[in-house]
Amino acid sequence: MNKQKAILILLLLIPLLLVLCIFGPFLLMGFVDSSWYYSEDVDIGPLDYNFALTKAENAGYEVEGSWPWPGNFSGFESGDVPELRERFGGAALVENIRLNYNENSELMIFICEEEAEEGQKSETEARTGTCVALSNFSHSDPESPLQLSEFPDDFWMLEKIRLLFGIDEKASEKYLEALKKASQNQTWDAEISVNESPDFPAVYAYLKENSDDSTYGSTVSVYTYPMAGLGPDEVFLKDGRRLGSVSYFVPEAKVVTYDKGNRYIVELDASGKVRLEIVMPPGSSGETIPEDEYREVFRGMFEEMGLSPAAVNSFEFFHSSSRLW
Repeated sequence: MNKQKAILILLLLIPLLLVLCIFGPFLLMGFVDSSWYYSEDVDIGPLDYNFALTKAENAGYEVEGSWPWPGNFSGFESGDVPELRERFGGAALVENIRLNYNENSELMIFICEEEAEEGQKSETEARTGTCVALSNFSHSDPESPLQLSEFPDDFWMLEKIRLLFGIDEKASEKYLEALKKASQNQTWDAEISVNESPDFPAVYAYLKENSDDSTYGSTVSVYTYPMAGLGPDEVFLKDGRRLGSVSYFVPEAKVVTYDKGNRYIVELDASGKVRLEIVMPPGSSGETIPEDEYREVFRGMFEEMGLSPAAVNSFEFFHSSSRLW
C-alpha cells in the first residue's frame, strides 16, 4: 500500500470514528434497552413449596434458587410447631438457636459445616453434627481463651443444655465439661460439636412460655457467627431483656418460562409470598404487552405449578423501561 492510499483511508476513517464516538452509545442503547413489568409481593396463602417446584420442573420451566430442597442448606427441622408452619411454610429450617444468660453471655447451637483437617479422624474433630458455642461479649481480648469465670453458672448451663437436646443430667454434665475444656484451647469463645439434634418444639415452647414479648428482627452484630444464609429472626424478650432468639431459613426460588421472546418470572418462597415479573427483550423500550395476554401466561404457570390461577388477579403490575431519554 502506497503512502497516498494510506493517507486517503485514514482521512475517511477519522470522520467515521468521530461519528461512532458521538452517536455510538445512542445507537447501542437502541438495541440493549428494554421494558419490563413487575409486581410487589403478594401473600397467596399456604402452599406446598416442594410440590410447586417439582410441578414446575416437570412442566419444563427453569427453576432457580433454593432447589432442590432439602439438602443444600444448613439447618434443623422445626418439627411440629404449627405457628411456624403457618408463618413460614413447611419447608423452612431453623438456622440457629440462641439462649441468653444475660446481656453479655449467650449459648448458641447451629449446624457444623467445617470439614476435618488432615489427620483428624473423629466426628467431633471433623465438626460434623451440631455445634454448641458459648460466648461472653464482655471478654476483652479476642485472641485469648474464655475464662471459666466468664461462664454462666453451672445450674443455668446444665438446664439449658438439657432443654436444647432433651437429654438427661449425666449427658448434659458431659457436654458442659467438654465446653469448659475446649475454652482453654480456643480463643474468644468455647465451642464443641455433638451428635445431637435439638428438640426444637420444646425449646420454642420454653421461649414462648417464659417471654412476655417477641418480635421479628435481626440478631446480626459483630458477634454473629457465620451462617449459611440470613433469614428472619424471632427475638424473645422478658422484662425488656433478651431471653433468646431463633433464626430461620425460608427457601426462595424463581420459576421462569418464555412467551413470544418475553421472560416470565414467578418468584416465590415457602411462606407463600409471590412476586411476578416480565422482562422483555433488548430494544423493547416503550413497548407493551396487553394485560389480558400476560395475565393469561401467569395463570398458565400457576396452574402448572399446582397454584390457584385465580390468585393472579390479586397482583397489580407496574410497567417500566430502561431508556433514559
